[in-house]
Amino acid sequence: MAHRLIACEHCDYVHVENDIPAGSVACCIRCGSPLYAAEQPRFDKPLALAFTALVLFVIANIYPLLTFSMEGRAETNTLGSGVLTFWQEGFPFLAFMVALTSIAAPMVVIAAHIYVLLPLSMGWTVPGVKRVWRVLAIIRPWSMLDVFLIGLLVALTKLTDFAQVIAGPAFFAVCCLIPTVLLMNITLDPRTVWRRIAPAGLRYLTEDDLTEIRSNGSGQNNAKGSDAGLMTCHTCSMVVAARNVDHGHCPRCGAVVHLRKARSLSRAFALLLTAVVLYIPANVFPIMTVTYLGRAEADTILSGVAVLVQAGEWPIAIVVFTASILVPIIKIVLLGWIYLATWLGLSGPLRQRTRVYRITELIGRWSMVDVFMVSILAALVKLGNIASIQPGFGAVAFCGVVILTMLSAMAFDPRLIWDRAGMRRETLRNKTLRSNSLKETQGSPS
Repeated sequence: MAHRLIACEHCDYVHVENDIPAGSVACCIRCGSPLYAAEQPRFDKPLALAFTALVLFVIANIYPLLTFSMEGRAETNTLGSGVLTFWQEGFPFLAFMVALTSIAAPMVVIAAHIYVLLPLSMGWTVPGVKRVWRVLAIIRPWSMLDVFLIGLLVALTKLTDFAQVIAGPAFFAVCCLIPTVLLMNITLDPRTVWRRIAPAGLRYLTEDDLTEIRSNGSGQNNAKGSDAGLMTCHTCSMVVAARNVDHGHCPRCGAVVHLRKARSLSRAFALLLTAVVLYIPANVFPIMTVTYLGRAEADTILSGVAVLVQAGEWPIAIVVFTASILVPIIKIVLLGWIYLATWLGLSGPLRQRTRVYRITELIGRWSMVDVFMVSILAALVKLGNIASIQPGFGAVAFCGVVILTMLSAMAFDPRLIWDRAGMRRETLRNKTLRSNSLKETQGSPS
């Protein structure tokens, strides 16, 4: 392997990419974040899994998901029924988000893998491969079929207490689709794809370049890419010299590259504060109104958890309470602490702070469980005064909290954690040097 350079996306520490044993992961020596997994040059397994996922995805969309039967009447729903119900009930934002996260994004992920991997396996040339693979990197975090499945199980638990519910072919297709997509991602090495679709003759920075850069430095180690005049592409992770960037675009994937995300901290703070404001109506207003035998009852997130506890469904109640109440609160508090510490330039446990950021970035999407649950119940329970469920404004506010916290974490540049702490240390060091110099001057004889 050519010893290419790779920079940590969380602290900007520059490493040399080396061969590692199969099944292992290389991590940053400074912050501990994962850098890359063992190289997997073959595309046959992920391609086969992508075609399998496509078949399962088609089944999940055309066949019934659940069949709800009560008082001699029955209703069925499909994967897209919740989207249509939200739209008809006057909640276009919820309709859009459910359509994006449970249908559009998973479809793009599967289709992008087939569109890119099939030509690479067959030796064909097709247009727009780099653009498709770049879009995949953007859309991947919004594919939430795994979260949808948890919402489906919660809805199934709520319904089986007072009606007959039969799982349809789409239910089993979704259950099989999630591990298939997971295996597809695990067995594919994105670095290999980027190298195969890169422009001919593209030169990568290597260990020799890093040695030369460091030897030309003013006595510094140049551990950070920015200190060494290096930039990292957020899309394909290629390390490029700032002086060689053509019009601010990555030479490999064409995405815009920059030393740091513009106005990262202020944008992240603004999105997080908006989420805090929405969190109050998300818990005060009902997320749905349940009508049973002519009696209507509003359900908030907390009351829904209480109903599950009263029904003896402790495991599901714990999952819902954790995903819908604990996770949003913990994420808001932790992100707020990270942003404030970064803004103040606090040093402290930077490695632990980076790990906390990575964890909060990963778990935020799981709070969509309640939104998916409401979409399933509202689409399935439509029996008039006998039994019906309508979504409430609380679901809109709660969905806004989830999306805004995700966008806030995405807007934040974690490398600022290390930059600001380093700037503060440098400032304090300079102040100490100036103070000592002043004392020596005052103490010297005239």
